[in-house]
Formats: sequence, structure tokens, C-alpha cells
Amino acid sequence: MIPADAGIGPLLDALRSDEAETAWVTFLATYSDLIYSVVRAFGRNSDHAGDCYLFVCTKLADKNYRRLLAFRPDGRARFSTWLRAVVRNLSLDWYRSEFGRDHTFASVSSRSAVEQDIFQLVFQQGMSTQEAWEALYPKNRGVSFAQVEECIAKLRQSMTARQLWLLSTANVSIESIDATSEQSQANEVADSAPGPESLSALHETSVQVAKALEELDLGDRLLLRLRFVEGLRLLEVARLVGLKDAQTADRRIRDAIEKLREKLGVRTAVRGKTKSASV
Repeated sequence: MIPADAGIGPLLDALRSDEAETAWVTFLATYSDLIYSVVRAFGRNSDHAGDCYLFVCTKLADKNYRRLLAFRPDGRARFSTWLRAVVRNLSLDWYRSEFGRDHTFASVSSRSAVEQDIFQLVFQQGMSTQEAWEALYPKNRGVSFAQVEECIAKLRQSMTARQLWLLSTANVSIESIDATSEQSQANEVADSAPGPESLSALHETSVQVAKALEELDLGDRLLLRLRFVEGLRLLEVARLVGLKDAQTADRRIRDAIEKLREKLGVRTAVRGKTKSASV
């Protein structure tokens, strides 16, 4: 797997060539974690993350990867920083198309388009000043960090205490409520928590699975991630990686699972022999 940003120049060149489909799979395998983390942080409801992730990836692949090829490796921005901003904007586009624009207060609706974007990013989406500035970068190159800070201060002054309170309560996520609820019930489930031996076994299993996954080829790892981590449907996986149909994706995923099982079986057997020899 290509380290993040290290091989972006050759990867972009490959996207322009006859090897574009292979390069796209490599891109997804390399930057899928980054894309998904931005999508999950951006969205209000985790149930929508898979659909938003698919939308973002589809847009990145549109028109022969036009968006990705707009990046200039010799520019000032790192590719991962630039990509985060692009993914944030695409995520915002998806939420707007799915749910419409959130209500904007009268004191904000008369302001410039840039100021309204900052309002939505900071006050409605809960982004930090740095995140909002990075999200604006691809669309508004002339907006400085200081100008974003100044705009946020002016927007805050233009709203009443009640409006600010409404915005703050709207940004409370389901995940944070669930976390609070789980914490309050911690004492009730303490007895069912795994003991040290169970935790050790779980950790060992996790390590073995991670090592076996690393031994799979890039395409198999990507298929397993899209299906079981991002939670995409078979047809969505097929379209994203250029497979014929859902049945083909299902067959490839089953093959990848079988390879993983074989590698885990070999590792388990080797580990068992090692333990026997050490007894």
C-alpha cells in the first residue's frame, strides 16, 4: 500500500493513463480511512455515513477523476489536507441534497455566500475554525484564516442568546447521548465485562486477523473494507471498484474471506506448534 501522500504524483499520473481502474483501487485502499473519517465526523447521523461515503467516492471518480486530477503535487497544500477539504464539501453537498439546507436565521440570510457557508460549517455542522477554513479552501481561495475568525465573531454577535442555544442543542449527536447512557449503566454491566485472560485472547485474535489481512492483496483488502467496515451494499461495492455486478462482488468477497480464513488457519497452526515446542 502506498503511504499517504508519498506516492501521490505517480498515482495521479496513473489515473490519467490506461491503468486508471487499477490506480483508482489503489487510491481507495490508501485513502479510504481518511475519507470515511471525514464523512463520519461530518454527518449528524451515523446511519447515513455509508450513503454519504458512496456519494463522495462516486463524485471523486466522476468525469475520469476530474476532481482528484485538479490537485497539483507541486503546490503548497499536502494532498491529504486538500482531500479532507474536498471530502467535507462533497459531504455538505450530499446532506443538502438529502435533507435540504437547514433554516438560516434572518440575521444571517442577508449576509454574503461565504459568510453563510461559514455559518453552516461552524454553527450548524459544529466545525472548528481550522476545519471551516480548510473546507472553504477549494471554493474560496481568497479567504484567509484571520478572515474566517473575524466572520465567526461577527456572526456570533449578530445572533441572540436563544439562537445560539438552539444551535448548540442541535449539534448534540445521537452518539454522545448514547455514550452518556452507556456510562450511566456501566455499574450494571460491570460483572459481564471480560476478564484479563479473555481480553488477552481477544487482543491476540485481533493481532492475528490484522496480520492476515496485511497478507491479502490490495484488491481483496479493499473489498472487505467496503463491505464490512463502510457497510456498502454489494451493488455499490461493484460499481465503486469496477466489477460487473453484485454477484461478481459477492463472489470476490467470498473468495477474499476464504483466503483470510486460510491465512488465519496457517497462523493458528504455527502458533499452536510454537506453544507446544515451548512447553
